[in-house]
Amino acid sequence: MSKICTYMIAPAILAMALATAGTASATIITFEGQSNTIYNNPIVRGGFLIGNVASDEQHFHEIDSTQYGLTSNGTGVLLNDRNTRIFVADQLGGVFTLGSVDVATAASNNPGLSILVEGFLNGLSVGTLSTTFGSAFTTLSGSSLGTVDRLVFDGIGSGGGFELDNLTLNAASGPGSIPEPVSLALFGIGLAGLAAARKRQAV
Repeated sequence: MSKICTYMIAPAILAMALATAGTASATIITFEGQSNTIYNNPIVRGGFLIGNVASDEQHFHEIDSTQYGLTSNGTGVLLNDRNTRIFVADQLGGVFTLGSVDVATAASNNPGLSILVEGFLNGLSVGTLSTTFGSAFTTLSGSSLGTVDRLVFDGIGSGGGFELDNLTLNAASGPGSIPEPVSLALFGIGLAGLAAARKRQAV
């Protein structure tokens, strides 16, 4: 292989490795496919644990939002119809960011007046988001929360009930995250290519 070819390929591999290492993968949880299933323990959706906070009553639903007079977006939702909190955490304990989530009151099912979303990292609160419920679903952006390892959703006021849908979670690629094995391998190949190019230049 010529020196010119080596000089062109090695930096290209390194650039590809760096680009791959910095890419965050998005998971969108839509709560589809259940007409009305009640859970008393956490569930796993898209690699994330979802359930009631341990000290609260253990009771929440996956349900078609066209049922029971709920605030409807015409699809499946997570319904929390008690005055309890819902947590979301990576199944393997990793860190992530909240892209966005659609939120609404539980309407006729013990409705809340607003929702509070709190992010945690290593047991410490890193910030909160909140919005008052209107007559339809509202999309809440989580960009200001930053990297978390746990989210807690809390319905405020009245019965405290709320609905969640289209929960978008991004595997974090910043501090505290663990690079994927493929990214590390590509990075290593890129470095090896650069080392080989420099060695040949010295000869």
